[in-house]
Amino acid sequence: MLKRLLSAVLFSVLALGSAASSHAAPLKGAMVVMDLTTNAFQITMANLAVKLGKEAGAEVTRYAPEGSFGDYAGQIAIIENLITKKVDFIILVAGHPKALVPVVSKAMKAGIAVVNIDNRLDTTDVVSFVGVDNGAGGKMAVDYIASRLGGQGKIALLQGETGNPVQILRTMGFDLGAAVHPGLKVVAKQGAHWTEDEGLQVMTNVLQANPDVDAVFGESDNLAVGAARAVASAKTGKKVIIVGYDGQDAGYKGIKDGSLAATIRMDAEAMVGLGLKHAIQYVKQGGKRDGIPPETYIAPELVDASNVAKYMK
Repeated sequence: MLKRLLSAVLFSVLALGSAASSHAAPLKGAMVVMDLTTNAFQITMANLAVKLGKEAGAEVTRYAPEGSFGDYAGQIAIIENLITKKVDFIILVAGHPKALVPVVSKAMKAGIAVVNIDNRLDTTDVVSFVGVDNGAGGKMAVDYIASRLGGQGKIALLQGETGNPVQILRTMGFDLGAAVHPGLKVVAKQGAHWTEDEGLQVMTNVLQANPDVDAVFGESDNLAVGAARAVASAKTGKKVIIVGYDGQDAGYKGIKDGSLAATIRMDAEAMVGLGLKHAIQYVKQGGKRDGIPPETYIAPELVDASNVAKYMK
């Protein structure tokens, strides 16, 4: 199903691109994410936007704030600059659900197509939203943990950036999963900033307070890999089931070497491809949303030792 979706998306993007390339100049686009230094998933999305944009006859440039991961003010400044540059479209992974709404509306009013992907804004004043059902993914992680523990055990949650739309949804999914598996006891729920070092630090604290914890869900693969490092350093001799999220190389390698049990995979290529398709279509239609769905959700996928080989590079 995912392969058929991806093939259809890429075909549509290329078809639109061949039409777009008939113009005197290629479309100018921007991919605005929250981080291009440490967050592997965001780097992957940004690189895909450049690659798929080129294939579709559009020139896409990557942008991210130079500050911390939650620097949404930096994203606002970037979008203001893109409005001045009069780009044709922006693919946006929003750092805050509300703070970026005014500048996004300003861009749309200026005739720039803004497609919101991954982290959802609290507005419908965009061309479309494309994302993964993060709530379902969070619950999927707990369901997997419950199956591995036989429905009984102590579990912990390492959250991403507090208040981030994705963090909120993944935590909601975790909470729902914990509620439907009453034999699971949540002994810790602590915030981090999506990074491996934060995962190491927070999991070290969790283990000091709860040395008998049975499983942990890290809301990113970076957090899960950091948690695995903390477990290895603690040398308790206890096997802790660790599940990550995103489906990145570090997560797959952890599954392969046994330090991680699983990750919840998001299809970055399908998400970015659909975002580009909608942006190019909107521009070509003269700012009309005809045939563009207002929202699209891509189902997350569980990756563990049984299927990780097909995703490893």
